[in-house]
Amino acid sequence: MTLSHPQKGESMKNPGVKTVLVVDDEPDIVFFLKAVLEDQGFLVRTAFSGQEATEQVRRHLPDLISLDLVMPGKSGIRFFHELRKNKEWSRIPVLFVSGHVRETIDGANLAEMLEQRTLSGPATYLEKPVNAETYSRTVHAILGLEPSPGERGEDGPLPLKKRVESLLAGATQEELERILEILEENRRRD
Repeated sequence: MTLSHPQKGESMKNPGVKTVLVVDDEPDIVFFLKAVLEDQGFLVRTAFSGQEATEQVRRHLPDLISLDLVMPGKSGIRFFHELRKNKEWSRIPVLFVSGHVRETIDGANLAEMLEQRTLSGPATYLEKPVNAETYSRTVHAILGLEPSPGERGEDGPLPLKKRVESLLAGATQEELERILEILEENRRRD
């Protein structure tokens, strides 16, 4: 399937073509994530550094950015902060995909920063190694898209467990705490 390359902002106007910018310094990961997304019909742009990512965003606004945290030069966190300072770019949702989610970077780890909302703007994260199904499902959920036919299963909608996982990927800290309370309460009753 050949996709035309939309001009700046065009993909946001055409709901049939969503653009995802994949940013990671590891070529194997970039190509894996790109293949997963292209199989789902997304237009994928790639960058191997924070600087390349900035240049890509200047040329073509993506609908979503898949971003590694730790890269040589401009880190993913620095690039993310740069995005949030720009009014037009600040609305782009970011999916952090990193093996360093729980490591301390600039005094805090990403999981804590997102849970405490110290990073502004729409963002969520997946820890490496990430599998294709989880990655694809999370991207679809962030963009508010229905899963592709291959993810829905033969009987239509996603099975219950997958639907719950998809919702959990975008849940706030408060929502997760409430869910945990409910589950623990139900287990105590059993």
